[in-house]
Amino acid sequence: MKFNFKTRIKAALKSFVNPNPAPKTLIQKQVVECSDFLEKKLLSHKNVLITGAGRNIGRSIALEMAKQGANIFFTDLSSERCIELERELKAYPIQSQGWSSDISKQDDIENLLKVLEERDIKIDILVNNVGINLGRKPVLEISAEEWQQTFNANVFGPLDLTRKIVRITIERKIQGSIIFVTSIHQWQLGLWAHYSSSKAALGMIIKELAVELAPRGIRVNGIAPGAIAEDEKGNPFVHDYTLLHRTTINPEYIGRAAVYLASDYFSMFTTGTILNIDAGLSLYNYRISQHFPQ
Repeated sequence: MKFNFKTRIKAALKSFVNPNPAPKTLIQKQVVECSDFLEKKLLSHKNVLITGAGRNIGRSIALEMAKQGANIFFTDLSSERCIELERELKAYPIQSQGWSSDISKQDDIENLLKVLEERDIKIDILVNNVGINLGRKPVLEISAEEWQQTFNANVFGPLDLTRKIVRITIERKIQGSIIFVTSIHQWQLGLWAHYSSSKAALGMIIKELAVELAPRGIRVNGIAPGAIAEDEKGNPFVHDYTLLHRTTINPEYIGRAAVYLASDYFSMFTTGTILNIDAGLSLYNYRISQHFPQ
């Protein structure tokens, strides 16, 4: 390649006299002011679809989002739990409806989408909470059927629902939010090979989807809970390996994290993030046990 001395000198002088200009300021199409938060609530008039919302984490997400003004539409395997959550949601001035549905089954997903379309319900926020854990078992003893069942419920079903919701969201030009509930066991060993592997898959799917959907203004994030449990009175249980407070975590704290990630006021620039909420459980190891005995 021929070296052009004059061209290089000219470019160097131009750079010295006129350095790189300051980056252009982009005008945001949507700015959420503090007054919006105080007066209208964080999720006012947003339509949320939550899977597996009949109990525990899913129920808490539904209730916490309802408190922030969101209309709650949800699924659960149990029709009884759907009825009970609908009753609880009547305490809030919102729209709500639940359906007994198995997200691991394609027919159930199609029926759910058909109902949403018939009622002209536009989903702004999708929370993929549904999931199963078939229990501890040596890796070599987990059958092909058990692997398939776990991934159908935890990965393939939620991904299929997400794909179809996103297609509608893009058609309607909705800049929405998608949240996956994963687990700290996507990183930490738990002796649940099929369960942990499925959650690890979700962790990468979140990042891949965040990249693909960013140009559409759709945010994709996740929540990785630790030990979530409480008794009938709402009290957490003692948990020696959870460093902060030494207890399990009340599910409403996962619900509030979902509100944070779904809210444009807090998370307009947050995507591809997995929020770890485990009170330090994933930090525990043999070294920690030596210095902080139970």
